[in-house]
Amino acid sequence: MKKTTALLLATTMVGSIMLTPVAKAENVEVISVEESEKEVGNVNFISVTGTITKITEESTGNFFATIKNEDEEFGFYFNDETRIFDNTGKVTELKEGLEFTAFVDARKPMILIYPPRYSPEVIIVQTEEAGTVALEQFDEKFLNKKKDTVINISDDTVIEDLSGKSLKKEAIVDKDVLIFYEVVLESYPMQIGPSKIIVLEKEPTAIEKAYAIVEKDFYEVNGEMMIPLRLVAETLGYKVDSTGTGAIVSKGNVSFTITRGTTIYGYNKALRQFKETPELLEQYKTYVPYEFLQLLVEHVN
Repeated sequence: MKKTTALLLATTMVGSIMLTPVAKAENVEVISVEESEKEVGNVNFISVTGTITKITEESTGNFFATIKNEDEEFGFYFNDETRIFDNTGKVTELKEGLEFTAFVDARKPMILIYPPRYSPEVIIVQTEEAGTVALEQFDEKFLNKKKDTVINISDDTVIEDLSGKSLKKEAIVDKDVLIFYEVVLESYPMQIGPSKIIVLEKEPTAIEKAYAIVEKDFYEVNGEMMIPLRLVAETLGYKVDSTGTGAIVSKGNVSFTITRGTTIYGYNKALRQFKETPELLEQYKTYVPYEFLQLLVEHVN
């Protein structure tokens, strides 16, 4: 019988950068968006500001910035994948002594410990150069939700997502975006010609796409989840060659030989065994146990 239970836990674990710090249980409390006290006109993101006091490298390869302001102490994690810009939109690096504003996705589970620790999606470093950054949402007429600002997008306006992928202007509609601008025309609503727009979304990774397929397309057989072999394997970059009774799935020096009707499968020159037999559960679609997805993911670069 086909089931529709979402694989949210697996997707979250694989598709996210695990930057959340570990703390003693008595000091940890999970908070929701509604409990956040740092909303910035948009319930999807919160912002934190301050001056970086110290930057240390963690054993995981991530970095941790410590901020000690007059009113509070907190910190945030970042790594090579964290998008860091200055207030003019130029890519930059974090250093001790810099003033910043960090934007954090409030829809993610947050751990409340003291001092607070965040994992921001974007960090803006303040410089002496002229330039302003604002978090906004715009409709199809490029008017913001407060109806007090309209943006004029030109061919020179850089529009990209958190992955650095270039986007068309239509992609910003009803999305959380950061706009970088300098000149504001006096009018109501204000007219702004942004130099850069960052849509606060990432292009899904191949692994995230594979888990999304499994979330919608699977069967349960004898208590085992069965997933579509070809769809998942090709999404992860594997080559799938039909053998008539199954398939050979390969990528680089890794090869799997799957045969319908038997739990035995080949893994390079070795033989292994599935918990459940691969079968045609839909016409022309071979389904294999969920454990095969986990094997494929291990070999994704």
